[in-house]
Amino acid sequence: MRSEGYGINDKPPIHELIPFGIQHSLLIAFQALPYPLLVAAGLGFDPVQTAVLVSCAFFVAGVATILQTIGVGPVGGRVPIAMTVSVVFVSPALLIAPQVGYAGYVGACLVGSLICGLVFFAFSEKLRHIFPPFVSGSVVFVLGATLIGVALGYCAGGSGSEGFGDPINFCLSGVTLVTVLAFHVLGKGFLHGAAPLLGLIVGFAVAVAMGRVDFAPVVEAPWFGFPQPLYFGIEFPIDACITIGFLAICGVAELLGDVSATTKIAADRMPTKRETRGVIFTQAITSGLSGLFNCGPTISASADVGLLGFTKVCSRYVVALAGSIMILAGICPKVSALCSVIPTAVFGGAVLLMFGVILVNGVKIIMDSRPNDRVVTIVAVSVAIGLGFNAFPEALSQFPFWVSMFLCGIPGTAFTAVILNLILPGRKESAQWDLEEEAVAESIETKDEMLFESDGPRR
Repeated sequence: MRSEGYGINDKPPIHELIPFGIQHSLLIAFQALPYPLLVAAGLGFDPVQTAVLVSCAFFVAGVATILQTIGVGPVGGRVPIAMTVSVVFVSPALLIAPQVGYAGYVGACLVGSLICGLVFFAFSEKLRHIFPPFVSGSVVFVLGATLIGVALGYCAGGSGSEGFGDPINFCLSGVTLVTVLAFHVLGKGFLHGAAPLLGLIVGFAVAVAMGRVDFAPVVEAPWFGFPQPLYFGIEFPIDACITIGFLAICGVAELLGDVSATTKIAADRMPTKRETRGVIFTQAITSGLSGLFNCGPTISASADVGLLGFTKVCSRYVVALAGSIMILAGICPKVSALCSVIPTAVFGGAVLLMFGVILVNGVKIIMDSRPNDRVVTIVAVSVAIGLGFNAFPEALSQFPFWVSMFLCGIPGTAFTAVILNLILPGRKESAQWDLEEEAVAESIETKDEMLFESDGPRR
C-alpha cells in the first residue's frame, strides 16, 4: 500500500482492493445484523423468518453502499460511506409492530422514507436550525440507553424464552463480552474496529462446543435464493407512518455527522453541498428500498467510517467492493440461516459494548456542543420524557396509541427536543453550526463538481 494511503477517488490495485474490501464487508455485516436479529428475537420470529430478515438486511446494505459510493445520476454522494439498516429503528419496531403488525411497520418505513426525502428537499436549508447537534446527541443517548436494556435481556437468553436467566446464558454472553473487550482494548487497526464481530465468532464457537446451536436450518437452506420483498405483507397505518417519517428526518442529523467525519478523514475538509445532498438523497431512496425488503430505514455505517481512519484507505471503490460482497451474502440463504442460529445470549454479549459506546457518544455530542442553560433544559426534559415513558409505557394506556408512539423512547426524545428548540427563546444563540467550515466547503465546490462528473480513478 502507498505510504500516504488512498484518497476518495483513488483505485487501489486488485491485490489490495480485495482484502481491503473484505475488511469493510465484515464490519458492514456486523452493523447490519443488529436490526434483523434484535427485531426477530423481540417479535418472536422463527428461524425461517429470521433468516429472511437477515438476508434482506445484507442485500439492502450492499445495494445502498454501492449506490452511495459509485452513484447513479443524482443518487449517491460518491464518498466512501457504507450504508446499512439503522439500529435506531429497533425500538420503534418492537413498539409499533405488536400493535399494527409487522406488515404495518414495513409500510410505515416505506412511507416514512418518502416523507423524509420530500421534507429534506423542501426544507434542506432549514433542517440545520431544527436539528442542531444537541438534539441528535439527545437522541443518540436515549438510543444507547434503551438498547442497553435490550442487550442485557438478550444476555439472559431473550425475554420470555425458555431458560431466561439461566447462568449458562450469562456464561456465553460473558465469554463474548470479554473477547470483545480484549480486541477493543488490545487490538490495532482492523482488529480493534472488528472487536464486536470477533467476539461474536468466539462466543458462537463456544456455544457450538457446548451443543447449544441447532444447525438444521443451515443444512436445509439452499445456496442461492433472492431475498423476498414484502415477505410479511404491507399495510399503511397513518399514525405509524408519521412516526417513522419523523424519526427518519431525525436520522439525517446522524448522517450529516458521518459525512463530515468521512470527508475530514479522507480529504481533510468539510463535505460539499453536492456530496451532502447526494448522500441524503441516497439515504431516502435506499430507505424506501429497505422497506420493500422487510427492513427499517437505512443509515451510514459509523464503525466503517472509523476503519477509514485506521487504514488510511479512503477509496470509495474499496467500500463499493464491500457492498458487492454484502449483496452476495444476501442472496446466499445459507449465510443468513447461519446468522439466524446464533444464540441470543451470544449476540447480546457482542453488542453490549457497542450500545454502551452509542450512549457515551450521545453524551459526547451534547458536551461538544458547549451547552448553555437553554440547551441543558432542552436535553434534560427531552431525555426525561423519552426514557421515562419508555420505562412506564402503561402510563399512557388511556391515550390513543399514536400518543404512546410519539412520547416513548427515541420518538419521545426527538419530538420533545425539536419542539422545545423551536419554541424556547434563544434559538439563534445555540444553533451551533460552524459557518466558517461551510464556507470552506463551498469554496471547493467547483473543483469537486468536475471530479464527480468523471468517475475515473485518480492517482
